[in-house]
Amino acid sequence: MAVIIGAGTQVTGATGVVSISWDLSPNVERLWELGSFSPYATRIQLTQSVNLTVYAGGMNKITVYPPSTSCVDSGAVLNINVLPATCDQSVASLEGPFFLSSYSYSKGEPTAYAQETYAGQQWIDHETFPAPSYVLLGITEGQYQGTLTKDEMGVWGGTTDATGLTGSVSAGFPGIGQADETYFLTSVEQVGEGLLGDSDVTGAGKYGTASVTVPHTPIWVD
Repeated sequence: MAVIIGAGTQVTGATGVVSISWDLSPNVERLWELGSFSPYATRIQLTQSVNLTVYAGGMNKITVYPPSTSCVDSGAVLNINVLPATCDQSVASLEGPFFLSSYSYSKGEPTAYAQETYAGQQWIDHETFPAPSYVLLGITEGQYQGTLTKDEMGVWGGTTDATGLTGSVSAGFPGIGQADETYFLTSVEQVGEGLLGDSDVTGAGKYGTASVTVPHTPIWVD
């Protein structure tokens, strides 16, 4: 196990970083044949994912629209690099860009400060399986609820095509509950730069949550 010191770990491309996690996953495919204990062939597809949480406003807006109409890599990416600070074993640094897969905003209480979470993925070239020729951007979908507007929660543009309602209350004195409409969006245009919280004049006394899914599809062509 390698011990990483947060106070010394450097993340470029973002400010106000609360936490970051990453995972390198080898998708191993082995072909077996009769009469042998060794694989006939082995193919390894490497993917690396990253999950970054910042205080709201800690990253610039990321454009997630329009969807791809030709074979050109998506521009909806997390341009971040991570240099872990270790005190025993060496840990490799992470180098972007990562194709953005999701965004979320959370300000659960009117007096709380907000956080934004970004998730991304990259496909890595391997000697048995190449990186994709292109990574295409699909149509973004999302939802939000609360007393903040969707722009204040870092969700810009998009079309509302459905509305839901959630509510709850419990017994007690006085027994406070709440009800919120949930708005469902498609074709979100940008994400990020939501309000930090109670110190923001326009965000004081408000709350809300939002999430956006950003689909990416890798393709391999000759």
